[in-house]
Amino acid sequence: MSEPETASTLSLARIRQLALIGAGCVIILLGVAIAPLPGPGGLPVILLGGVLVLRNSADARRLFVRSKRRYPRLFAPVEHIRQKLRARRKRKMERDAAP
Repeated sequence: MSEPETASTLSLARIRQLALIGAGCVIILLGVAIAPLPGPGGLPVILLGGVLVLRNSADARRLFVRSKRRYPRLFAPVEHIRQKLRARRKRKMERDAAP
């Protein structure tokens, strides 16, 4: 029996996902490379690359959640920002839904 065609070819969505994961990894490496320069340039770049990878990779998300549970104090600033953004989105949705 032959393999289904969908399994042997990459869909456009999967190619896009792999490209975004690759771009995120390149951005992380770029951030690590510019981190020694004066100023905070490296950290925001590394965070941007991490966001790209986390949004497009289930394995990276699992690892992030596992690390967050194991080292909660290390990830507390990230969690604080995430909760603030979630509350802001919720307020905006409630405001838009109110007549």
